[in-house]
Amino acid sequence: MSEKLPEIRVRTKISQDELEKKVGKIITDKDVTFVATNKCRVLKPNGDLLFVYIPKAIPKDLLELSYPVLHSIQDVTDNRGLASGSPRAKRIGSRQARAKGVKSSIIGNIDKMGGRFPYCRTTAWTGKHADEFESIFPLFEHLASVFEKYVPDRYNIQKRRAIATEKEWIIGNTPYSTITVNNTYPTGVHKDVGDLHEGFSNLMCMRRGDYSGGILTFPEFRVGANLQDGDLLLMDAHEWHGNTQMTLHSEDAERISLVLYYRTNMIACGTPEEEIENAKKTVSPSFQPEDPKPSDFVTTEFNGRHDPRGGIKIDLK
Repeated sequence: MSEKLPEIRVRTKISQDELEKKVGKIITDKDVTFVATNKCRVLKPNGDLLFVYIPKAIPKDLLELSYPVLHSIQDVTDNRGLASGSPRAKRIGSRQARAKGVKSSIIGNIDKMGGRFPYCRTTAWTGKHADEFESIFPLFEHLASVFEKYVPDRYNIQKRRAIATEKEWIIGNTPYSTITVNNTYPTGVHKDVGDLHEGFSNLMCMRRGDYSGGILTFPEFRVGANLQDGDLLLMDAHEWHGNTQMTLHSEDAERISLVLYYRTNMIACGTPEEEIENAKKTVSPSFQPEDPKPSDFVTTEFNGRHDPRGGIKIDLK
């Protein structure tokens, strides 16, 4: 049985016109009127669950175990779409428009994307750092246990889907196939795509140094949570969300956020060997797997406009 938590029900939403002006932008403190500081459940106006906020959900020993590995993941991608909080622009020699580079990486596993990647695969970082990845499975499995405790209905749906998936594509004993690792950048207002709609995203935070802002906000409802070190947010990532502008006050300021989820189409993946053989049949008999770059991954919705404002300010004391 899940723990009984205080419940807050959002009664109003901002207008569609007002919301559209925020899509793709880095928002400010003026866009949020309620920030959760204690353990609670926040409901949408229709009574559906928006998020569960659980402060200090992760024991210190797991944070200390995992930090060196997660801190090392700092690949830069220019394909986060709205989540980058910047406009897309075509570069010389490129047919595809790209946004500004941000430190955002995908670890774990990914499903077919067509084109260069007509097969399910382990991401490049994961394949090259398999031992480091497995060393932090205890963190992921702990997060899964918290997910099961506080949102058991969504957990059970996602876990059943994971069990029905080839085991190579699931991260340890969890309901997750994939993890997005963001390092010290506020996301523009966006919706996640590609993850299981009936499941629930898990967002955890690690903090170092001194910074302000970065409040995870659902601007349509004007509510959010200012995640501290070791906090967890179980959330409906299919609602518009983003972070408020960040100001860094120390040289070592760092905010690592992990978003853990199950990608909807992983259920259709064969074994790793079968995926390569299918790709050879689809592309050519000489097909060889290619390591994807971070910029090959798309995990956010692309509709809407972008704002050229930067999301980070430096104010070193």
